[in-house]
Amino acid sequence: MPSTSMTEDRSEIERRRFEYLDHPADIQLHSWGSKIEEAFEACLVSMFGYMTDLAKVEEQYEFYWKASGDSMDGLLFQFLDEALNSFHAEPCFVAKRVEILRFDKEKFEIEFRGWGESFDTSKHETEADIKSPTYSNMQIIEKPDRCDVYVIVDI
Repeated sequence: MPSTSMTEDRSEIERRRFEYLDHPADIQLHSWGSKIEEAFEACLVSMFGYMTDLAKVEEQYEFYWKASGDSMDGLLFQFLDEALNSFHAEPCFVAKRVEILRFDKEKFEIEFRGWGESFDTSKHETEADIKSPTYSNMQIIEKPDRCDVYVIVDI
């Protein structure tokens, strides 16, 4: 479990737009933004941040992904899963910053990129191993001026 996740002050949490919520067996990611794209971006950064200390990750190169789903929940799941797969396999990429390039709410398609580097055990510590996002209690709450995303990840 990240050493800073439960001890940070509220101003830091608000600045980065995500927090980690306790869950009996796993961990729940809660992210938000003024629009859905910002909430998704923050959710993905929070997932990487739960696995390693992002302060030690440098923005050495960009990595691009595409994902699609059959619903908004399915799109969120695939969005996180695509990035997680690039962490668990070569090039073991971890993103410090994420930007959504295209978000199609009708077709449930997304294109996005991250800036970061390949995970290196001599430089980065493994804080938690996330196996997969889950659909359990997944929520995307869109309001006119804010979107909140909740995802439980299997650790």
